[in-house]
Amino acid sequence: MLLSLYKHSNPGRFTVICSMIALLLFSGCAKQLDIKPEVFVSPEELYKDEAGVRSGIVGIYRQLLVLKRSDYVIVGMVGTDEGKTTLFVPTWGTYWQNFSAVNSYSPLMTGQNDVIQNFWAVSYKGINNANVAIKYIGLAPVDDAVKARAIGEARFLRALFYFYLVQLYGGVPLPTEADNPEADAKGGYPRSSPDEVYQLIIADLQYAMDNLGGKGEEGQDPGRATKEAARALLGKVYLTRKDYDNAMTTLQPLLSASNVALMPGYADLYVEANENNIESLFEIQFSNEQDNTSNLAANLGCWQINSPDLPGAGGHVIIPTDYYYESFEDGDLRKEASFRTLFYDKDGNPVDYSWWSDVGKPHMKKFDITKGVSVSGSLSSRNLYYLRLADVILMCAEAQNETGDVSGALQQLNKIRRRAGLENYETVHGMPAQDQLRRELMTERMRELGFEGWRWFDLKRTGTLLTEVKAHNPDAAENIQEKHLLYPIPAKEFENNTALQPSDQNPGY
Repeated sequence: MLLSLYKHSNPGRFTVICSMIALLLFSGCAKQLDIKPEVFVSPEELYKDEAGVRSGIVGIYRQLLVLKRSDYVIVGMVGTDEGKTTLFVPTWGTYWQNFSAVNSYSPLMTGQNDVIQNFWAVSYKGINNANVAIKYIGLAPVDDAVKARAIGEARFLRALFYFYLVQLYGGVPLPTEADNPEADAKGGYPRSSPDEVYQLIIADLQYAMDNLGGKGEEGQDPGRATKEAARALLGKVYLTRKDYDNAMTTLQPLLSASNVALMPGYADLYVEANENNIESLFEIQFSNEQDNTSNLAANLGCWQINSPDLPGAGGHVIIPTDYYYESFEDGDLRKEASFRTLFYDKDGNPVDYSWWSDVGKPHMKKFDITKGVSVSGSLSSRNLYYLRLADVILMCAEAQNETGDVSGALQQLNKIRRRAGLENYETVHGMPAQDQLRRELMTERMRELGFEGWRWFDLKRTGTLLTEVKAHNPDAAENIQEKHLLYPIPAKEFENNTALQPSDQNPGY
């Protein structure tokens, strides 16, 4: 895994990086990509025809699956006002103390932290695979339209990984080529500025938006990036940059697109048979195949016990905060769809855990495994949303509100409220001022998108991470500081990349 710390520090030594990209074949399954490794090949051998081009691109998706199938999925969920690790986690040993530090911002939140180092490592491995794909697809003897579409996928995924990195770590090394002898001679890539990283992200997503296939088009496999996904992610990048005009211009076409719509019911989103649905813009594809499963269900306590008709028995790893659970208005259908408050023992008998600290608190049930489908909570086939239309609608509302269009923002918010079984906001609460609506939209994003991986980034984007965590996450309230608006650069990056200096570490670490 640490090989991704790696190529951008010694790119000349990794000209055969694609020997790490497996020759990956598609299954006949309509649900998702089959990303099991089959054989190891050189990039020249892999990208020699259209089948190789398609298979090589899946090697990039593989790194996104690795990022989201493991414990690193907690990044964005915990250490927020939405989610936290339970009080028991730090008692399980060194690894779990590091894991819990991402929530509590304890002194173990350092460049040696396993989660922080490996999130970086896997992201750069995806970037490296994308850089190799972009180079060798360009040289492949295939149709230009096939090339453009495949490069669009590679650039979409490269942008996705860099977007994570720049938000979490700030300016980062910025390799964009498969081979760079000049950087190799210097010992690696220096740290680029956040603006330089965002320039690349925006350019990549603009290219992807122009060259990817559309959602639902003939031949568009479920799980592959689409024009709509690139548009949604680009709009989110603009929103993060507080470029509200470009955010609205980019996102609004999705609101009237014929191939995208809200699912009729919120609970419908979390039925496994409904994966890759009309609302979904991009989701990480899991299956029961070896190494293609997710452990999120187990971490959330969403496993099936001995009685297959009953959900989990209460988890000890990640739970919602009290604030998240209590944030719903009366009658909001999303609360029942999101949380479990009943627990069972191994024989399926109801158990009262209310006395047992965090174990007895409400747990997430969005990602419950499906009877007869997933192997177990630790080997779950449940997909994980990355982008969906409800997110786009709320981003549009945020951008409109920030430009002073409170009425327009309310129209967007009310689309989400009505699906949740609620009346229009102004009918219940009166016409809000801009700042009131700003706060409401952030709370609404938590209700709608809870535990889908965006909360930390939303709070940081809106400048509310410190205040909201102090107010609503008791594990982190005493520890979180200004420095925690960025994660530390991993220690192993300094060991492997001699172009970085100690002064490149983020302040406070």
